[in-house]
Amino acid sequence: MGHDAPPRWDRRMQQRLARGEAAALGELYDRFASLVHSLAYRVLDDETAADRITREVFGYIWEHPDTYDPKQGPLRSWIAGITRHQAVARLRQTEAASARDCGEDAPAPAEIEQKIREASTAARADYIVTSMPAPLRAALELAYFQRRDYRQTAADLGVTEDEARRRLRLGLQLLSTAHNQQVAPPAHRTTYASSRIRASSAAPRLPQPPHARHAGPGSTSPPGPGRGRAL
Repeated sequence: MGHDAPPRWDRRMQQRLARGEAAALGELYDRFASLVHSLAYRVLDDETAADRITREVFGYIWEHPDTYDPKQGPLRSWIAGITRHQAVARLRQTEAASARDCGEDAPAPAEIEQKIREASTAARADYIVTSMPAPLRAALELAYFQRRDYRQTAADLGVTEDEARRRLRLGLQLLSTAHNQQVAPPAHRTTYASSRIRASSAAPRLPQPPHARHAGPGSTSPPGPGRGRAL
């Protein structure tokens, strides 16, 4: 997944994207494509759909870099938020279409919404874990994935038992926020019609995102030109 970037890098990247630098989009993709794809896959459980969401997210960023506000948090979190919103919207569309096809055998709307909430929460939890400082993440992985108790966790990490408990407690507190966050659509402070169109600076052909499982059959190029900045 994408690595954390300092705030100065975030601001600089936004400025470059706003100027229409195609190379900036390529750098952003290299850094965050794995993050976007893995979050989309966590929601949709489908490689092809995750590929499509990945292209849509970077297409949105290219057309609307000014919707990112550095004062609201790091660029990484903003991209993750867009991804979850797009993936949840796609899941809702897919589930609605499936329900129509099933007719009377379709699940109740409440069941569909519960499935969507669970998928969104799982994606956010994954993001929180990968965004944690390494000491907290290591403690959680030992305790909950390798089934170590806090004494074994302390021994493996080379820290005191009190420190192991502190790290586990803080990690769990961070994870608990996954259940309290709602996926909101990205704020449109600019419209497609008012976006600056730079037909002369075409975006790079972005490679297929690195997959944690296997390469999907999706297209390797970004979305085609829309009503915003030309791709």
